[in-house]
Amino acid sequence: MTLLRVHDFQQELVFQFIQKAKATLELQKSENEKRQMIFLQGQELGFCNDEIEVLLEDVK
Repeated sequence: MTLLRVHDFQQELVFQFIQKAKATLELQKSENEKRQMIFLQGQELGFCNDEIEVLLEDVK
């Protein structure tokens, strides 16, 4: 039961990250600034850089 809750929580974090990343990509900023913002958002949600890279592939 606990594993299911953790999995659900993790899926919610992924969904939140993808929504934030999409919104960030639509901003009128340089690509470098957007990338930095996305990585900071992902790290705040507890993702490592490798996980962020994988999730970004789904966004793009």
